[in-house]
Amino acid sequence: MTDQSYIYGINTILDTLKYDPDLFIEIYMKENSDNKRFKEIIFLATEKNIPIRKIPKSKLDKLASTAKNQGLAALIKHKDKYDSKSAIKYLDSLDNPLVLILDGLEDPRNIGACYRTANSSGVDMVVIPKNRVSLDSPVISKVSSGASELTNTAYISNLSSFIKDLKKIGIWICGSSDTAMTNYNEIDFNQPIAIVIGSEGKGIRHLTEKNCDYLVSIPMRGQVDSLNVSVACGILVYEVLRQRQYI
Repeated sequence: MTDQSYIYGINTILDTLKYDPDLFIEIYMKENSDNKRFKEIIFLATEKNIPIRKIPKSKLDKLASTAKNQGLAALIKHKDKYDSKSAIKYLDSLDNPLVLILDGLEDPRNIGACYRTANSSGVDMVVIPKNRVSLDSPVISKVSSGASELTNTAYISNLSSFIKDLKKIGIWICGSSDTAMTNYNEIDFNQPIAIVIGSEGKGIRHLTEKNCDYLVSIPMRGQVDSLNVSVACGILVYEVLRQRQYI
């Protein structure tokens, strides 16, 4: 994974500027742009001494890898990612950690949406298996509204081994499965917990499922028998917050 990447979109860049301005290397704006929100971005960037360049739309589209960039892109440094050892050390220092494990997700839009949920709900760490997905995708940053750059992330080589290490420090593992017989709101989430969300088509992998302490499902009442993974992620994470009386 490279040390730098491009993000794009007004909300993504504005939110990242507000909460983690040190990530920015340079901001690029479309020539002859006239957008009120650009003025706020220019003000914040100038305040933090972040260079701003006006460039042709064709060049901006190339940097962002999409024409749907709202006339704005930025080159940023990646936040340090945790490995297995540093992630366990960090989580072990927390009082009642909430972890989100994305087991095999590949669609950058779903990953971005899960990151947005994770950040907005105060998830302590998102865990992603190495070599399954690249976090360099600007789509992830755009869909997450910058949350993928602001949220603690562990990039893990061996997920099964990492889950066992999570258990050793007292974190329970709760996997989401369409075939589970236990309703998601029957689990006690007032304990250190890791929520596992599986891939778009196959769900969580067999070895991951074997290592789960709980398997839960979300009841379906209509003809469609499953939810988009990012929607399922939101339901489960906010059930944790509800039980912990954070909402």
